[in-house]
Amino acid sequence: MSRIPTLLFSLLLLGAFWTAPAMAEQTRLVCLVSAITGQASLSPADGPKKPLAVFTRLREGERLDLSPGTEVQLAFLQKGVRETWTGPATVLITADGGQSPDSAGPPVTDKLPLRARPAGGEASSILTQAGEQATAQVKTRDVTVPEDKPLSDEDRAQLADVEAQVAQMRQSAAPGDMGPDIVLLEELTRLDQRRRLGEELKRLREAHPENETLAQWDQ
Repeated sequence: MSRIPTLLFSLLLLGAFWTAPAMAEQTRLVCLVSAITGQASLSPADGPKKPLAVFTRLREGERLDLSPGTEVQLAFLQKGVRETWTGPATVLITADGGQSPDSAGPPVTDKLPLRARPAGGEASSILTQAGEQATAQVKTRDVTVPEDKPLSDEDRAQLADVEAQVAQMRQSAAPGDMGPDIVLLEELTRLDQRRRLGEELKRLREAHPENETLAQWDQ
Protein backbone atom coordinates (compact mmCIF):
# COMPACT_ATOMS: atom_id res chain seq x y z
CA MET A 1 0.00 0.00 0.00
CA SER A 2 2.92 2.34 0.67
CA ARG A 3 3.72 2.28 -3.03
CA ILE A 4 0.44 3.97 -3.96
CA PRO A 5 1.42 7.53 -2.89
CA THR A 6 4.73 7.15 -4.72
CA LEU A 7 2.95 5.97 -7.85
CA LEU A 8 0.48 8.85 -7.68
CA PHE A 9 3.30 11.36 -7.26
CA SER A 10 5.11 9.90 -10.27
CA LEU A 11 1.96 10.16 -12.36
CA LEU A 12 1.54 13.80 -11.33
CA LEU A 13 5.11 14.56 -12.38
CA LEU A 14 4.57 12.88 -15.73
CA GLY A 15 1.39 14.88 -16.19
CA ALA A 16 3.25 18.10 -15.49
CA PHE A 17 5.93 17.26 -18.06
CA TRP A 18 3.29 16.51 -20.70
CA THR A 19 1.14 19.53 -19.88
CA ALA A 20 3.90 22.16 -19.93
CA PRO A 21 4.74 21.77 -23.66
CA ALA A 22 1.04 21.79 -24.53
CA MET A 23 0.54 25.06 -22.65
CA ALA A 24 3.58 26.55 -24.37
CA GLU A 25 2.18 25.61 -27.77
CA GLN A 26 -1.06 27.40 -26.94
CA THR A 27 0.79 30.69 -26.33
CA ARG A 28 0.67 32.25 -29.77
CA LEU A 29 1.80 35.48 -31.35
CA VAL A 30 -1.08 37.95 -31.49
CA CYS A 31 0.26 41.43 -32.26
CA LEU A 32 3.19 43.59 -33.33
CA VAL A 33 4.61 46.77 -31.82
CA SER A 34 4.26 49.39 -34.56
CA ALA A 35 5.34 52.55 -32.71
CA ILE A 36 6.82 53.68 -29.40
CA THR A 37 7.16 57.19 -28.01
CA GLY A 38 8.86 57.21 -24.62
CA GLN A 39 10.04 54.34 -22.43
CA ALA A 40 8.39 50.92 -22.21
CA SER A 41 9.51 47.45 -21.16
CA LEU A 42 8.43 43.92 -22.04
CA SER A 43 8.07 41.08 -19.55
CA PRO A 44 8.12 37.96 -21.75
CA ALA A 45 6.92 34.58 -20.59
CA ASP A 46 10.32 32.94 -21.11
CA GLY A 47 12.85 35.47 -19.86
CA PRO A 48 13.71 38.61 -17.91
CA LYS A 49 12.23 42.06 -18.48
CA LYS A 50 13.77 43.98 -21.39
CA PRO A 51 13.23 47.27 -23.26
CA LEU A 52 10.34 47.17 -25.72
CA ALA A 53 11.26 47.74 -29.37
CA VAL A 54 9.31 48.47 -32.55
CA PHE A 55 8.67 45.36 -34.70
CA THR A 56 8.55 43.12 -31.60
CA ARG A 57 6.09 40.24 -31.98
CA LEU A 58 4.06 39.83 -28.79
CA ARG A 59 2.53 36.65 -27.40
CA GLU A 60 -0.52 36.02 -25.27
CA GLY A 61 0.28 36.48 -21.60
CA GLU A 62 3.21 38.86 -22.07
CA ARG A 63 3.12 42.17 -20.20
CA LEU A 64 4.12 45.70 -21.15
CA ASP A 65 5.02 48.39 -18.62
CA LEU A 66 4.59 51.94 -19.93
CA SER A 67 6.21 54.90 -18.18
CA PRO A 68 4.16 58.09 -17.67
CA GLY A 69 3.58 59.84 -20.99
CA THR A 70 4.77 56.87 -23.05
CA GLU A 71 2.66 55.93 -26.08
CA VAL A 72 2.75 52.45 -27.60
CA GLN A 73 0.88 51.27 -30.69
CA LEU A 74 0.00 47.58 -31.06
CA ALA A 75 -1.07 46.12 -34.42
CA PHE A 76 -3.44 43.16 -33.98
CA LEU A 77 -3.19 41.95 -37.57
CA GLN A 78 -5.59 39.00 -37.34
CA LYS A 79 -8.26 41.39 -36.02
CA GLY A 80 -7.33 44.19 -38.42
CA VAL A 81 -7.11 46.80 -35.65
CA ARG A 82 -4.47 48.94 -33.95
CA GLU A 83 -4.50 49.95 -30.30
CA THR A 84 -2.72 53.02 -28.92
CA TRP A 85 -1.93 52.85 -25.21
CA THR A 86 -0.71 55.76 -23.09
CA GLY A 87 1.26 55.37 -19.86
CA PRO A 88 1.50 55.05 -17.04
CA ALA A 89 -0.03 51.64 -17.61
CA THR A 90 0.56 47.92 -17.35
CA VAL A 91 -0.81 46.19 -20.44
CA LEU A 92 -1.44 42.44 -20.60
CA ILE A 93 -1.43 41.01 -24.13
CA THR A 94 -4.37 38.76 -25.06
CA ALA A 95 -5.77 37.46 -28.35
CA ASP A 96 -8.69 39.87 -27.96
CA GLY A 97 -6.46 42.91 -27.44
CA GLY A 98 -4.57 44.60 -24.65
CA GLN A 99 -5.97 44.68 -21.12
CA SER A 100 -4.90 47.01 -18.34
CA PRO A 101 -5.99 47.13 -14.69
CA ASP A 102 -4.33 50.48 -14.00
CA SER A 103 -4.55 52.55 -17.20
CA ALA A 104 -6.25 55.94 -16.93
CA GLY A 105 -8.49 54.95 -19.83
CA PRO A 106 -9.06 52.43 -22.63
CA PRO A 107 -6.78 52.43 -25.68
CA VAL A 108 -7.53 54.47 -28.77
CA THR A 109 -8.51 51.91 -31.42
CA ASP A 110 -8.55 52.34 -35.19
CA LYS A 111 -8.97 49.95 -38.08
CA LEU A 112 -6.14 48.75 -40.28
CA PRO A 113 -6.62 48.24 -44.04
CA LEU A 114 -6.60 44.47 -43.60
CA ARG A 115 -9.37 41.90 -43.63
CA ALA A 116 -9.94 40.50 -40.15
CA ARG A 117 -9.30 36.76 -39.97
CA PRO A 118 -9.96 34.19 -37.25
CA ALA A 119 -6.93 33.75 -34.99
CA GLY A 120 -5.21 30.46 -35.70
CA GLY A 121 -6.76 30.20 -39.17
CA GLU A 122 -4.98 29.00 -42.28
CA ALA A 123 -4.38 32.49 -43.66
CA SER A 124 -0.67 33.24 -43.85
CA SER A 125 0.34 36.01 -41.48
CA ILE A 126 3.64 37.33 -40.17
CA LEU A 127 2.23 36.36 -36.76
CA THR A 128 1.83 32.67 -37.62
CA GLN A 129 4.50 30.00 -37.87
CA ALA A 130 4.17 29.99 -41.67
CA GLY A 131 4.56 33.74 -41.73
CA GLU A 132 7.63 33.61 -39.49
CA GLN A 133 9.18 31.05 -41.84
CA ALA A 134 8.38 33.26 -44.82
CA THR A 135 10.13 36.29 -43.33
CA ALA A 136 13.07 34.07 -42.37
CA GLN A 137 13.47 32.75 -45.91
CA VAL A 138 13.62 36.07 -47.73
CA LYS A 139 17.10 37.16 -46.65
CA THR A 140 18.49 37.98 -50.06
CA ARG A 141 22.27 37.95 -49.45
CA ASP A 142 23.75 34.85 -51.16
CA VAL A 143 20.34 33.18 -51.14
CA THR A 144 18.01 32.48 -54.03
CA VAL A 145 14.69 34.07 -53.15
CA PRO A 146 11.54 32.20 -54.29
CA GLU A 147 9.43 33.82 -56.96
CA ASP A 148 6.23 35.58 -56.02
CA LYS A 149 3.11 33.46 -56.20
CA PRO A 150 0.99 34.34 -59.26
CA LEU A 151 -1.94 36.50 -58.24
CA SER A 152 -5.52 36.24 -59.40
CA ASP A 153 -7.27 39.37 -60.61
CA GLU A 154 -9.05 39.58 -57.25
CA ASP A 155 -5.82 39.26 -55.25
CA ARG A 156 -4.10 41.81 -57.47
CA ALA A 157 -6.95 44.27 -56.88
CA GLN A 158 -6.84 43.68 -53.11
CA LEU A 159 -3.08 44.26 -53.02
CA ALA A 160 -3.44 47.47 -55.01
CA ASP A 161 -6.13 48.65 -52.60
CA VAL A 162 -3.96 47.93 -49.55
CA GLU A 163 -0.97 49.66 -51.18
CA ALA A 164 -3.09 52.76 -51.82
CA GLN A 165 -4.24 52.82 -48.20
CA VAL A 166 -0.68 52.27 -46.98
CA ALA A 167 0.40 55.30 -49.01
CA GLN A 168 -2.29 57.35 -47.27
CA MET A 169 -1.20 56.06 -43.87
CA ARG A 170 2.39 57.12 -44.58
CA GLN A 171 1.30 60.67 -45.32
CA SER A 172 -0.12 61.09 -41.81
CA ALA A 173 2.20 58.74 -39.89
CA ALA A 174 4.39 60.28 -37.21
CA PRO A 175 8.17 59.73 -37.33
CA GLY A 176 8.95 56.23 -36.09
CA ASP A 177 5.47 54.88 -36.87
CA MET A 178 6.02 51.57 -38.66
CA GLY A 179 2.31 50.81 -38.94
CA PRO A 180 2.14 51.35 -42.72
CA ASP A 181 5.14 49.08 -43.30
CA ILE A 182 3.75 46.36 -41.04
CA VAL A 183 0.43 46.43 -42.90
CA LEU A 184 2.24 46.03 -46.24
CA LEU A 185 4.43 43.20 -44.92
CA GLU A 186 1.33 41.42 -43.65
CA GLU A 187 -0.48 41.66 -46.99
CA LEU A 188 2.58 40.52 -48.96
CA THR A 189 2.97 37.55 -46.61
CA ARG A 190 -0.71 36.64 -46.91
CA LEU A 191 -0.45 36.65 -50.70
CA ASP A 192 2.86 34.73 -50.66
CA GLN A 193 4.75 37.51 -52.45
CA ARG A 194 8.13 36.46 -51.07
CA ARG A 195 10.41 38.30 -53.46
CA ARG A 196 8.58 41.56 -52.86
CA LEU A 197 8.54 40.79 -49.13
CA GLY A 198 12.31 40.35 -49.19
CA GLU A 199 12.75 43.69 -50.94
CA GLU A 200 10.63 45.46 -48.32
CA LEU A 201 12.46 43.82 -45.41
CA LYS A 202 15.83 44.73 -46.91
CA ARG A 203 14.70 48.34 -47.32
CA LEU A 204 13.50 48.48 -43.71
CA ARG A 205 16.71 46.97 -42.35
CA GLU A 206 18.82 49.44 -44.28
CA ALA A 207 16.65 52.33 -43.09
CA HIS A 208 16.75 51.14 -39.45
CA PRO A 209 20.13 49.42 -38.91
CA GLU A 210 19.89 50.06 -35.16
CA ASN A 211 16.73 47.95 -34.81
CA GLU A 212 18.00 44.56 -33.60
CA THR A 213 14.47 43.16 -33.41
CA LEU A 214 13.92 43.69 -37.14
CA ALA A 215 17.34 42.22 -37.93
CA GLN A 216 16.42 39.03 -36.05
CA TRP A 217 13.33 38.39 -38.16
CA ASP A 218 15.49 36.24 -40.47
CA GLN A 219 16.75 34.00 -37.67
